[in-house]
Amino acid sequence: MRRLLAIAASALCLASVPAAAHHSLAPYIRTRADAVIGTVKEFTWTNPHTRLVVLVRDDAGAMVEWDFEGVATSRLASAGFKKDTLVPGDTISVAYNPRRDGAPGGMFVGVTLSDGKTLRLNRYQTLQGGAQRFE
Repeated sequence: MRRLLAIAASALCLASVPAAAHHSLAPYIRTRADAVIGTVKEFTWTNPHTRLVVLVRDDAGAMVEWDFEGVATSRLASAGFKKDTLVPGDTISVAYNPRRDGAPGGMFVGVTLSDGKTLRLNRYQTLQGGAQRFE
């Protein structure tokens, strides 16, 4: 009986511990890298993931909002990013792993600033056919 009570008490204690979860990177095609040039709308420097929103002009001339997820601030900092590296109004080129669902955005792996400086994460891949820098 004591053993059964101990098991039940242990199960109850374990059930009360909050679950720490992390979402998958499955929504992104991590074997492909593309690039897009646009204007920074928002850069959120938060953990566990940073966020970058860029306004990109489409083929019809309309501005489309692209939403990029980024890694934790510590990983960005080790790649040379700072909280104020990207500010609204900056024109940048974003290297990213695209979304599987085709929505505009993805997981950003690097940026090229308008002065030509490139900041990239370890996952950055050489882009093939994409806009890598300003001409």
